[in-house]
Order: sequence, then C-alpha cells, then structure tokens
Amino acid sequence: MFKGSTRGLVVAAAFTLLATITPASLRADTPATMPAPTIAPPSIPNKTFSIADYGAVGDGTTLNTDAITKALTACSQAGGGTVLVPAGKFLTGPFTLVSNLDLKIDQGATLIFSDDNTLYPVAPDPTNPSSEGNGQFYKDFISGDHLHDLAITGAGTIDGQGAKWWKAFAPFKNDMHNPAAPPHRPLLINIKYCQRIDIEGVTLTNSPMMHLATLACQDVLISGITIIAPPKSPNTDGLDPSGSNYLIKNCNISTGDDNIALKPVKGAIDGHPACENFLITDCTFGRGHGMSVGGQTSGGLNNVTVQNCTFQGTDAGIRMKAPRGSGGLVQNLTYNNLTMDGVKHAISISSVYPIPKVIDFGTTRPADDKTPIWKDIQISNVTATDSSYAGEIIGLPEMPITGITFTNVKIAAKHSLRVQNANQIKFVNSEIDVEDPPAVAIIDATVEGIDPLAGK
Repeated sequence: MFKGSTRGLVVAAAFTLLATITPASLRADTPATMPAPTIAPPSIPNKTFSIADYGAVGDGTTLNTDAITKALTACSQAGGGTVLVPAGKFLTGPFTLVSNLDLKIDQGATLIFSDDNTLYPVAPDPTNPSSEGNGQFYKDFISGDHLHDLAITGAGTIDGQGAKWWKAFAPFKNDMHNPAAPPHRPLLINIKYCQRIDIEGVTLTNSPMMHLATLACQDVLISGITIIAPPKSPNTDGLDPSGSNYLIKNCNISTGDDNIALKPVKGAIDGHPACENFLITDCTFGRGHGMSVGGQTSGGLNNVTVQNCTFQGTDAGIRMKAPRGSGGLVQNLTYNNLTMDGVKHAISISSVYPIPKVIDFGTTRPADDKTPIWKDIQISNVTATDSSYAGEIIGLPEMPITGITFTNVKIAAKHSLRVQNANQIKFVNSEIDVEDPPAVAIIDATVEGIDPLAGK
C-alpha cells in the first residue's frame, strides 16, 4: 500500500513542484451546499384528457398511436391540460408533444414503444450531423420542438424496448459509415428549444439510445425520476441536458453509458454558453459512465454545481471529456459532498477523448476556438473507496488544464492519479492512497500541496 497526503512522484523531467506544504492561502472553507435555484414552473390548465376516452386499449398488444395523438390534439385545441395514461400496458409508436401539456403516466401504467422500426419515419436531420446512420434518423419516440409549459409526470413507466435496436446497431458500432448501417436510433424522449419544463416521478427504461435529451431548454426541473438500462446497452445515456437554469434532483440512474452528460455541443444561445446555471443534487448513480461533461463542448459551459450525490459501481465519478476540434470553454464547476464506492475512475478530466492506452499528442497545434479549455474547478468533500484508478487530469500541450482545487478529498485506488499538461492543480487536506505507486504521477504539470517525501 502506497499512501501519502496526496503524495507525488516525479515521473517526467519537465514539471514544477510549487509547494510541499499547504499554504495558508489555500486553507479556505469548503463550499456550502448550494440552495436550489428558482425554476419558473409550467402553466398547465386544469383539464384532463384520458387516452382511454380516445380509444386506447391497455392490453399490451393493441397499437395506440392514433388514440394518443387524438388525445394530444384535443388537449392542444382546448388550450392545454393533462393527457392521462391510466393503469395498463399501452403499446404505441412515435408521437409529438404540445405546449401547455402534462403527459401523466399514472401509477400502474406502462407506455411501451413498439420495436417495429417500420412505424418510425426516417429522415435526414441537417441540424444534427451524426456518424451513426449516415445522416439518416429514425423519428424519436416522444419529441417536442419549440414548445412551452411542458410536463411529464406520474409514477408509471415509459419502456423503449431497446433490445432489438441494440442488436441491429451492434455489427456497425465501429463502421457507421457502412452503407448498410441502419439509421440513427431513436431517443426515448427528445425535447428541443423549450421553456418551462417539469419532469417528475416517472421511470424511463430500455431506450434504443439516449433516454432523456433536453436540448437548449430553459427553466427545467427534473426530479425523482428513475432511469434503467442494461450495463452493456450502447449509448443509453440517462440525461443529456443543455440550456440554462436547471435543477436536477433526487434521480436514480443506471445505464450503459453516461448517467448524466451535460451537452454543451451547440453554439452559444443569446450570448450565453450552451450550458449555464445547473444544480444537480441528491442523485444516485449506479452502472454507467458517471457525472459527465461532453464529449463535445464547443458551445461552452459555465456555472455548474454537483452536490450530495452517491456513485456505486460506476465506470467514472467526475468525468469531463472533449477532444481537439470539438472543444470550448468549460469553467466554474463545483463538486461537493460526493461519495463513491467501486468506481473505476474517480476523477477523469481529459482533452484527449477517447483516452488511448498510450497518448500521442502529435505535433503541438495552435489553440483555436475548438480547443478544449477546462478551468476554475472546485472539488471538495469527496470520498472514493475501492477505485481502480484515482483518475486522470490530461490537458493539451497548447492548452493545459488550469485551476483545479481539491479540498478534503480522500481517494483509495489501485493506481495513480495522472496529472499531465495542467497548471495550478492544488490539494488541500486531501489524501490519495494507492496500491501501485506513485499516488500522483506528474507530467509537464504544476501542482501545489504535494509532499513528495510524505508517507511510507
């Protein structure tokens, strides 16, 4: 066992060790719990339209797309209200949401999406280029575009029956430009450019791809939802949000990809970054790739707090990723009061994505507006036990990662925390305990608060 108070070891000649004891200037109070932001709630009239009244049959075999669409149309024509999915198993194809709507999946209700791909129209999406499907996209299961005052609530389940879609995708996973590759898989829920959204209580499961994407949306509450998919189901992210003014709380997510992935992919919106003002709190992360940012960040991100969350058996805990050519400015992130157990990579922040076993940065390139920039990150009161890797902080020669402070962070892992091409990395009252030394491997980086002579 190799242990030090974030003990470091020189593993490359080009590095600078700034301090061997914590300076008084770094002994600041750790962040307090951030209060919940004020989210403008949706305004939905007190009217109810049960899909059963429009011919829906909850026997698990009758196709109810037309009945659901009729209920949504009636709701819209009446100025809005609740479209109720009552107890039962309702098979359906794709449908489109409307404004001033609460789609309520009642307790005992399951909305089941058919895995018959002929029910889903295929079309190109010029706003969303993708290597998957050669630019062709199946229609998403539940979609909404430029809507306002929208809710999806209830104690029921929305099931995407993804197994057939995953199987069709598998042969082309590494060859998506093959002309025989199927179109881009549908998302379970895809909401774009909407305002005042409330998603509460529902269970989402087995999406063919991402479960819940909210692109460039504003004033969003996501509370108390459960998202479940098998650990090897491809690209089944739990939440993929972007926009501004989000509160995500009390969610339980286990998937085959990112549990939550903030997606600052699109360009700035009205002068603001693609992701801004997020609080993610009191969530439980199971299987999956963790609390992520990226893998593309070209739209920019500012002001995100993740607090009071637990990670159990997750592939990564804190994860940020973007490669050259798909990066942007990501700044002002706070992670506080997190507990991790059996997480493979406790901390993973990288401008090389995907991370190969051996990193070759190639020739140094000039920085441009697509270079990943990570700066001003506070990580406090984090405990990680039984990790495979303490993790990695990997910047670029032309753009080092700058300004990460670890305060009261305790990581127990088999392998090192690798810090490469990074400046102003500070440790305060923190410990990294590894079986395979060094605890912190420093390559072309500047680090404070590390005592290279401490420990055994």
